[in-house]
Amino acid sequence: MRGLRGTRSRAAGPTAPEETEDTGRLRAVLLMSGLPWNELDDGVQQVRLKLLEERARKGGDGGIRDERAWSAVVASRVAMDWHRERRRESGLRERLAARWSVRPPVEHPQEHRTLALSVADALARLTANQRQALVLRYYADLPVREIARLLALPEGTVKSRLHKACAALRTVLTAGMEEETA
Repeated sequence: MRGLRGTRSRAAGPTAPEETEDTGRLRAVLLMSGLPWNELDDGVQQVRLKLLEERARKGGDGGIRDERAWSAVVASRVAMDWHRERRRESGLRERLAARWSVRPPVEHPQEHRTLALSVADALARLTANQRQALVLRYYADLPVREIARLLALPEGTVKSRLHKACAALRTVLTAGMEEETA
């Protein structure tokens, strides 16, 4: 099975998506893109289904050069589709707060949880395109060129979205810090 560092168990075969995908990474991309906790399993299954469809459509590996990058982009698109359908019934901040109230992570101190909630709230205020660009660049750690190729956009557009998203995120986080100190 492919791990976070891209290593694979020798016993794993390359053909089954559940053996080659990093499910935790997909779940994180879906979550950071705003998908609710109770929808994560369905989102992962949609990504796997799209991978199988792509392989069947184009034969073999479906012409996918980097399966992890492709899966991250598809996961972000699945989340964007969910948002379009549901019109964001509840915010990411409330979902995280509800999750932590049920079972708070033991290994994370309170200030990390507070920071995560602040960033989640700020991400929820960005446009879907800005959120997608930030998640793919800074969480999935994809280079700008790869994001542009996978989203079928010019590199300049990706750079512009990242610049505007970082500025918007900075503005929201700074405003939140000023509110807390006032």
